[in-house]
Amino acid sequence: MREAGTVNVVIDGRFILDEADLHRRLAGALGYGPYYCHDLDDLGRRLASGDPRPLQLVWIYAASLRLALGLELYDRYVRTLEEIEATDVGRDWNERFIFRVFE
Repeated sequence: MREAGTVNVVIDGRFILDEADLHRRLAGALGYGPYYCHDLDDLGRRLASGDPRPLQLVWIYAASLRLALGLELYDRYVRTLEEIEATDVGRDWNERFIFRVFE
C-alpha cells in the first residue's frame, strides 16, 4: 500500500493552447518521462493502470480548454477520464483517481 499523499494536478484551461500543450503540462505534473507518447491513448493507459495513485485531476476554466481542444476532442478526454474514475470507485481512497471539471 502506498503511503505518499495524493497527487493534486490542476489544469487551468485559460493557459492551454492546444492538445500538445495539455500533454506537456500533464507529463510534467504527473512525472511521465521521455517514453510518454503525449496522446490520449497513452494517458488513458497510464491512468487506468494506476500511474500515479492517489491522483486528483482538476480542470478549471474548462470552457477555455474546450475551445483549445475543440468540442469533439474535449468530450473524448472527459469521457475517458470519467471512465477511469468510475473504475476506481470501489478502491480505497489512497488508490483512487478523482477527476473534476469546473467551468
